[in-house]
Amino acid sequence: MFEFLKYKKELEEPDSPELAQRLLVKAEELNENDEPKAAEKLCTRAHDILSALYKEEPDKYRSSFAECSSALGSINASLEKYDSAYDMASLACELYSELASDGTDEHMELLADEYGNIGDTFFFRSNYDEAQKQYEKSLEIYSRLSEKNRKYSEDVAYCYDCIAKAESGKENYTAAIEHYEKIISIYDKLIEENSSANEEILRGYKDDIASAYNDIGYAYSCVKDFEDAEQYYLKAAEIYEKLAGDDAYEYIEELASQYDDLAALYEDMDKPDLAKIYRKKAQKPEV
Repeated sequence: MFEFLKYKKELEEPDSPELAQRLLVKAEELNENDEPKAAEKLCTRAHDILSALYKEEPDKYRSSFAECSSALGSINASLEKYDSAYDMASLACELYSELASDGTDEHMELLADEYGNIGDTFFFRSNYDEAQKQYEKSLEIYSRLSEKNRKYSEDVAYCYDCIAKAESGKENYTAAIEHYEKIISIYDKLIEENSSANEEILRGYKDDIASAYNDIGYAYSCVKDFEDAEQYYLKAAEIYEKLAGDDAYEYIEELASQYDDLAALYEDMDKPDLAKIYRKKAQKPEV
């Protein structure tokens, strides 16, 4: 009720493109700040306005309507309204497909992202086959884009991560591991290519490698291959120890979580002494 009253004046303004844009911007801010219910109200109003404008002048308002549809889909996903999220993401995808007919990187990127959003609506409903199909559509676009511009390599890696998680959801752990290994290869190459980049960028790449190592370890643990799981968990821990020790204290939480994973693994391996050591390390990581 508070949020409704807070924006009551704006919501009662006459329809206009300017109002729709203001409502959309505010809705996206609210969703990012974990206020999806308030965001939904504003974004729905913006979507209604842009829908009417699009029907009258489709070429002029296609981009704005697509953006708003995508945003409303993301908000519905935050509210776990996955059917509605799918409907909005599908509408946005259709609109972005029309825009992407011009072949520009910007529109192709937006289309790829929307395929990923559709995939998420399936993933969170445990429909991993359909999720993977959408993630692979996103991967296909980003792979083509990355051939022209290396800046899209991280997007390719993200697509592999989504596909790997879908494979894990289907308990296809060997396939998941193969995709995580591709992620590691991408970030290893990015580190090599950007050795002179600022430390924050390089730390981000190393964090992504550590995360992939951890995911591989988890996949091995799921098939009771504890020795390989241990190997990859320790690789991840080694990276996080280095990151947390380089005055990058935001990685301490990741290090603690990695120690917890190792402790749980050692419990599964019936190594209580090591499990105890890593439980203690997780409580207060030393850097």
